[in-house]
Amino acid sequence: MIRVKSYFILFVLVSFLISGYVTAEVQKDQIGEVFELGEIIVTSDSGVSNLATTVTEVSAEDIIKRGAQTAADALEMIPGVDVQQGGKNAWVFLRGFDQEDIKVLIDGVPAYQTYDKVVDLSLIPADSISKITVTKGASSVLYGANTFGGVINIITKKGGKENEGEVTVSFGDKNSTQNYVFNYGGSVNVFNYWITAGHRKSDGFELSSDFVPTSYEDGGTRDLSDYEMNTLSAKVGYEPNDDMRVFLSFDYHDNQKGVPTSDGTFWSFKKWDQWHLNLVADTKITDLISTKTRVFYVNHKDTLEDVSPIPDPGKWFETSSYNDKTFGTELQTSFDFGPKSYLTVGINYLVDNHKQQDYFDAEMSDVVEGDAEEGYQPEEEYEAETYTIALEDQIRLMDNKLSFVIGTSYDYYKPKKAYDAEDVPDSTDSFNPQAGVVYDVTDNSSLHGSVGKKTRFPRLKELYSTMAGGNPDLDPQETIAYEIGADHNFTQAVKASAAYFYNDVTDLIERVGRGRDRHYENVGKATIQGVEFAADYMVSDNLSLGSSYTYLSAFDDTNSVRLLDRPRHKLAFDTRYNYSILYTSLQASYSTGAYTENDDEEIINSPGYFLINASVEIDLTSHMKENMIIKDASVFIKGYNLFDKNYYEGYDPQAGRSLLFGFNVRF
Repeated sequence: MIRVKSYFILFVLVSFLISGYVTAEVQKDQIGEVFELGEIIVTSDSGVSNLATTVTEVSAEDIIKRGAQTAADALEMIPGVDVQQGGKNAWVFLRGFDQEDIKVLIDGVPAYQTYDKVVDLSLIPADSISKITVTKGASSVLYGANTFGGVINIITKKGGKENEGEVTVSFGDKNSTQNYVFNYGGSVNVFNYWITAGHRKSDGFELSSDFVPTSYEDGGTRDLSDYEMNTLSAKVGYEPNDDMRVFLSFDYHDNQKGVPTSDGTFWSFKKWDQWHLNLVADTKITDLISTKTRVFYVNHKDTLEDVSPIPDPGKWFETSSYNDKTFGTELQTSFDFGPKSYLTVGINYLVDNHKQQDYFDAEMSDVVEGDAEEGYQPEEEYEAETYTIALEDQIRLMDNKLSFVIGTSYDYYKPKKAYDAEDVPDSTDSFNPQAGVVYDVTDNSSLHGSVGKKTRFPRLKELYSTMAGGNPDLDPQETIAYEIGADHNFTQAVKASAAYFYNDVTDLIERVGRGRDRHYENVGKATIQGVEFAADYMVSDNLSLGSSYTYLSAFDDTNSVRLLDRPRHKLAFDTRYNYSILYTSLQASYSTGAYTENDDEEIINSPGYFLINASVEIDLTSHMKENMIIKDASVFIKGYNLFDKNYYEGYDPQAGRSLLFGFNVRF
C-alpha cells in the first residue's frame, strides 16, 4: 500500500513543483481539423436532430488529456457507456445495449466484421481521431438500419489551411511497450490532404500485484495480451468553393494480437487486416436544395489460431479464417424551407458478404463436428442486403424556441446466401417512426423528449453459424425507445444535464443453452432503463472539473433475470489543470459489479472497482531557441490504474498499474 501511495504522491508533487518554476503562458491547440463530411446527419444551423436525444462528443483534446491510445479508451468516461476489455474484442455497452446492437462507424462508414457486426475498438488507434460522436436513444433515421442501441461515429482529421505535422513517441514502463505516431496535413490551393501513420507494440500488460492466480492465469504478464498494430490513414479533399466539397479517404489497419480469455482457451490473431475506401461529396445545388452522396467499400480479413496445448479436447478449431466485404452507398437530399422547416430524404443500400474457412486437426475433429475430417473444411459463404428509405423533418416554431424532429424509415433486409441454401430465410422489413421535441425554456435552460421504434435484423452469425448455434428462423429485435431530458447553464462556468431513458424490447435475441449446445433464440421481452447526469464546472481559465453518473437497470422480463455484464452504477470525475507550460489531468471512476458468467457457466456478481488515471505534460517551447522547423515540443508521463487495483470486467482480469513516458514534436 505504501508503494501504491508513493506513485500517486509522485504525480502530484511533480505537477506542483514544476508549476512553481514556470511563468510563460502557453496555449496548445490540436493540429488538423474535424472532417465534417464524416458525419452522417445533415442538419440546419439549429442542429435540432442532435438535441432531441442525447448526443455526447469526445474531442481530440479529450482523447489526449485522458491518455487514450485507442477508440475504446476514448469512450471510457462517457455517461451511459461501459467498455469491457477481454476476449476477442473490446466490448462496448451503450445504455445497456451491447455492441451487437450498436452501429459503429468510421467517418460514416460501417467498421464491423460482417459475420457478427462487431469491431474491436481496441484495435482502432486514436492517432488520427478528431472527435467521436455517441448518439443514444432514438438516433436519427438517417443513420439507416440497425441503430437499435445507438450510434458511435469515429470522425478522423482533415488538413487545414496551413501545412503542419507532428511526431509522438512513447514507451511503457513494462513489457517493451512502444508507440510511434506521425501526422501531417495541409492545403494546396483548393485541395487539402491528411496522412497518419502509426506503429504500436507491446509484449502484454501486467496484472495487479494483488491478483490471485487461477486455473487459467498465474499472474504477472497477462497471457496472450501482446499486440502489434500498424495503421495508415490518408485523405484528399477538393473544396473549390463553399457550395461543393469532395473527399476520398483510405484507412488501413494491420493488427496482430493475442486473445486473453477467461475459460482456459488460448487464441491468437496471427492476422487482422481491415481497410476502408470512402468517397463522399456534399453539394449545394440551390439555396433550397443540397445533396450528400457517399460510396464506400470495406474489406476485412483475419485468421484466429488456437494455440492451446495439444491434445486439448476443448478446442473449437485449429485455425478459423474470415474474409468479409461490405459495399454501400448513401444519398441524402435536403430541402431548406427557411426558418420553419429543414427536410431530408435519405436512401441507404448495404451488402454484407462473409466467407469463413476452418481447419480441424485429428486431435479435435470428433469433438467439434462429429464426422468432420482432419484438414481444411469447405468454405462457408453468407450474404445479405439491407435497404433503407428515410424521411426526416426539423420543424422550428416560436422564434426557434420550440423545435420538432419527425421522421420515419422503411428498412428491408434480404438474406441472399448461406452455406446450406435451404437455410436462407425469407426477407423481412420494418417501419420505424420516431419523433422528438426541444423547448428552450430560457436562454440557459432547455427540455427535450423523444420516442422512436428501432429494429435490429439478425446478424449472419445468429442466422447461420454452426459453432455458435445459428437459427435461420430468428425474427428481428424491436424496441420502443423513450427519453426525456434537461440541460441548464447555471452560470457561464457551470453546466449540467440529466436524462431518463426507457426501452421496451421485444423478440430479444439471446444465446441460450450450455456449452456446445448453445444456440440463438428470440427469448421474448426485456426492459432497459436508467438515468444519466453530467456536470461541468470551469473553475478558472486554468482549472476545469467534470463529473457524470449513470444508473442502469437491464432485465430479461421473460426469464426474470438480469441481463449480464452490465454494471448498475457508474460514477466518473475528470479534472484538468493548466498552469503556464504545465498540463495535468486526472480521471477517476467507480463502477459497481455486474452479473456475469464464469468458466463453469455459473452466474456470479463481480465486485465493483475504483480506478484513477492521470497525466502530466510539460511544454518545452518557451525554453527552445526560435526554430523555423519545430513549432513546439513537449514531454509527458501518463499513469493508468495508479492504485494498482485488481479488478475484473466481465470475467476477465484487467491491467494493473502502468506508466507511459513520451514526447511530442510539432512542425
